[in-house]
Amino acid sequence: MIRRPTRSDALRFLAPLASSLCALAAGAATAADFSGTLTATSDYVLRGVSQTQGDPAAQLGARLAFESGFYAALWGSQVDFGPALGTDAEIDASLGFNRNLGERWNLDLNLTRYLYTGTRGDANLDYNEVIATLTLDQRWWGLVAWSEDVFASGRRGVYSELGAKFPLDERWRLETIAAYYDLDDAYEDSYTRAQFSAICRVGAVDLRASAHWTSSAAERLFPGGGDSRAEVAATWSF
Repeated sequence: MIRRPTRSDALRFLAPLASSLCALAAGAATAADFSGTLTATSDYVLRGVSQTQGDPAAQLGARLAFESGFYAALWGSQVDFGPALGTDAEIDASLGFNRNLGERWNLDLNLTRYLYTGTRGDANLDYNEVIATLTLDQRWWGLVAWSEDVFASGRRGVYSELGAKFPLDERWRLETIAAYYDLDDAYEDSYTRAQFSAICRVGAVDLRASAHWTSSAAERLFPGGGDSRAEVAATWSF
């Protein structure tokens, strides 16, 4: 039987991560701008694929941004890859550089290390990825993520994404994404995905409802998690 995440699981996951983020913030209180997010989601969906087998997840993240444009970030979420692996959390550690290019363009480059805790036996899911994002007018973006060891397979994976934001008023906006995940080198298959989200800003909280569509190849690659789905989330920014 697959054990579903519980509230105590969320607390066990959030407590050590929160301690690390508080230490990070305290150490840089006078040296950088600190920001963070706390999210509750009905389903942790990463690039169109559920990381929790359709179950809810708690997520916590923080970022230190320096005047030079360099930044460091930590982000974590509950995950559930089934009883065979036993993985219970994903921790993303990033070092990056962000810079405006003129008045309209912004470039973000980062190296992210994906760490998966609780994985049983000799299984290793950790891997690195280089991510580049170019944004126009804070509304239109293109993203490319490159890994030579995607999902710790020892093979290449390249994720490409185009996205757009459409503000409706001061509180509401729509977002849409079209993407392609090239996993031919690692798994001899690739998939496309699309996402449509409606977001309402209430104070410091974003309320989001998203619909995710994936091609049939995603279900072949990730049985039980790669099918099309919907999810809702609330994110508090601080």
